[in-house]
Amino acid sequence: MGRKQDRLCLGLRFLALIPVLIVLAPAPSTLNWASLYSLLDPLTGATRAEAIFTNAVIWTGNSSLPWANSMAVSEGRILGLGSLSEAQRYSGPRTRYVDLGGKFVTPGFIDSHVHFISSGVKMKYLNMRDVQSRAEFVRKVELAVEGTKKGVWIVGDNWNHYNWGGVLPDVSWIDSVTPHNPVWMLRMDGHMGFANSLALAEAGIDSQTADPEGGLIMKNREGGPTGVLSENAMALVVAVLPEPSQEDRRDGLIRACTHALTQGITSVVDFGAYIPGFPPEHSWADVDDVFIWADSLSKLSVRISAFLPLQTWRRLAARVAEKGRVISQWLRIGGVKAFADGSLGSSSALFHEPYADDPSNHGGFVVDPDWLRNEIIGADRAGLQIAVHVIGDAAVDYLLTVVEDMNATNGPRDRRFRLEHVQHLSSGGPARVSKSGVIASVQPMHLLDDAVYIVKRLGEERAKGGSYLFNSLLSNGSRLALGSDWNVAPLDALAGMQAAVRRTPLGWTLPFVDSEIIPMEAALRGYTVDAAYAAFMDEDVGSLAPGKLADFVVLSDSLLPSSGETMPKVEATYVGGLRVYKS
Repeated sequence: MGRKQDRLCLGLRFLALIPVLIVLAPAPSTLNWASLYSLLDPLTGATRAEAIFTNAVIWTGNSSLPWANSMAVSEGRILGLGSLSEAQRYSGPRTRYVDLGGKFVTPGFIDSHVHFISSGVKMKYLNMRDVQSRAEFVRKVELAVEGTKKGVWIVGDNWNHYNWGGVLPDVSWIDSVTPHNPVWMLRMDGHMGFANSLALAEAGIDSQTADPEGGLIMKNREGGPTGVLSENAMALVVAVLPEPSQEDRRDGLIRACTHALTQGITSVVDFGAYIPGFPPEHSWADVDDVFIWADSLSKLSVRISAFLPLQTWRRLAARVAEKGRVISQWLRIGGVKAFADGSLGSSSALFHEPYADDPSNHGGFVVDPDWLRNEIIGADRAGLQIAVHVIGDAAVDYLLTVVEDMNATNGPRDRRFRLEHVQHLSSGGPARVSKSGVIASVQPMHLLDDAVYIVKRLGEERAKGGSYLFNSLLSNGSRLALGSDWNVAPLDALAGMQAAVRRTPLGWTLPFVDSEIIPMEAALRGYTVDAAYAAFMDEDVGSLAPGKLADFVVLSDSLLPSSGETMPKVEATYVGGLRVYKS
């Protein structure tokens, strides 16, 4: 009798509220009583589910309930998970049931490091990623010219000179096939670019042009520019390169969102288009004119955490103080991003010891290190999250020292300081990363590219003892957030997981340092739970739990347990409980 009386009392209380609801409600013509009833059970007070997803193997990422087979969702958020009978507690007359066919379900993937708008724009550029020879390089440029009007720039990216033996491209390769079109193409890591003679002339670069601070204009034996520019020197060409229009960038964002959803990626951490030596205002324009525009018109279908250049931290701190970090459930301000060094492939990553194939070169900082330290401490004091690009072991060590100084100067707080890439570590580096409390934001697919030449660049001992130490970082207690660095590498979370658990480049039969392989569940967490934590998004996404957003992926086959030899495919992607992609 007690339970019946409780239900009766709840029902009477609801009936008693009706006069109050009538007084407070809008005009009768606009009050949707059916909607009110469908969301709230008058007898139990429970919210009713709009949808119950069932017949699935759901890996939740939630330690209190790791597995479930059904999930109830209302207004884009999860009401409950568990068995079908447990989910049915939220069922109502308007609840729809979605049978997921026994498929494996995970939280929506989060890519922890992308350049989202620019990569969406570049989907229309000349892509040189698969070029394997000088002849193929020239032919691909020649074909691009055939469909382009005179005077129009040919823009491309993703070339990798190690694909054809390590010889850098030269203006002599393509000048004869590009007599009327300036050409500019970024290397795959974004730290080196290649221009033809016409583009160099438009940029005012000749044999007399001095290297800018933090950059290098490569020259031949006669002193003429070869067309290859690294780091800050690239800004000389970019200054005359026609910029993508606002419309181009908006189209690029929509294109990027659509592509991400096909990969099961429902959230990204965006680091913008900023490179040292380039105007930081471009990143602000992308936030204000593209992200906020899309959000205001409900055009975002992927959740964005946007980082802005460190040198603008004062402006960002003022913006956050005025408007907060969270703009909507689709868009939030992540923090600030800085660069310490360059990249291995461009010979600009900073190492304690010189490059094995270039004994005069240790790499270097791409900004003044004292400036970097002071600005980091200032931005941290303002309460901003900070992410820093570090690749070489000396760059990592320097930043860990800065973090130690910052902690001592500003005191303890929940910082979630991020080191982006962390590709090479000195002895004791993994333990020091863990002790510092920083998050290692890593991109496993970079390993597949670098493995081709890493021993040549660093020597076998340094290459195999200190590179891509994912398992060592995990074993020392560090948290790994995984990502792609799109478009440096493809936007493909499942391929990123496979790279982390196999470490086997294309054409190889053995992994690169098998002791650094991590388990598949750790890789999955790196693309979900830990990625969300690293971006302060863990209250809403990263795992499937009551109250969180219903972002999830349906895979063709089980992901756990798995050796990663073969990977499942994304069959469907759901954002806020709505299916936004189906294969």
